[in-house]
Amino acid sequence: MTLSTALFIFAAQLLAYLVKGLIGFGNPLISAPILSMGLDNVVITPGTLLLDCPVNAWITWKNRHSFQWRKILPLLAANFCGVIPGTLLLRFSMPWVIKTVLGVVVVLLGLEMATRSLRPVKPDRKDRPWLRLAVSAFSGVCAGLFGINMFIVAYLQRTARDYSEFKGSMCFLFFGENAVRVVTYLVTDLFTGPVLLFALASVPAAVLAMGLAAWLGPRLEEEKLQKGAIVLFLLGGVSIIVKSVVFHT
Repeated sequence: MTLSTALFIFAAQLLAYLVKGLIGFGNPLISAPILSMGLDNVVITPGTLLLDCPVNAWITWKNRHSFQWRKILPLLAANFCGVIPGTLLLRFSMPWVIKTVLGVVVVLLGLEMATRSLRPVKPDRKDRPWLRLAVSAFSGVCAGLFGINMFIVAYLQRTARDYSEFKGSMCFLFFGENAVRVVTYLVTDLFTGPVLLFALASVPAAVLAMGLAAWLGPRLEEEKLQKGAIVLFLLGGVSIIVKSVVFHT
């Protein structure tokens, strides 16, 4: 790994984990589009997982009393079912195809987040278990491919009774999915030398970003931070689609 590549990884991860520290989620949506301009997802996704796993484990432990076990365990099982095919696609698909799909996923998530306030959830809306499981499985496929498990988060935001339930459920799902992906990536030999070097270059960026977020958080409005993150998601997704379709890189 060259010095310029290490600095590129550091800068992208610093921005991504700063967003995560400020709004609580979204670091893969920031880092994956940026890093995909110079690296393949077969390096980015496993390398980021090595950082996300301990972070989500800690958050899960802190929120362990907020779980709705009967509701979350089926979602976690469906998520696992999506992670395995997503990992296989990551290993055997063409890089430019994966990057194009990544761009589409990021744009769709950005649009969903941008228009969420225009589509308020009705209090009397009926729950659909099949829809929960389908969303969770598709979210798992995206996690295996891109390290982005956000579709199920968007669904949980709409269905949780309060923020405490949402946060506890989200962190538990993230930690469970992370643990399964670690095992799956080990079995499929995805933790290669370049992946470990990527993780090492990312660690100082993540630590610095968490410190900056702790300092900046009380001084910034959450609504403005979320809007800024949505803009970054959309721009990153569009840039990856254009580059992948036009140049096949």
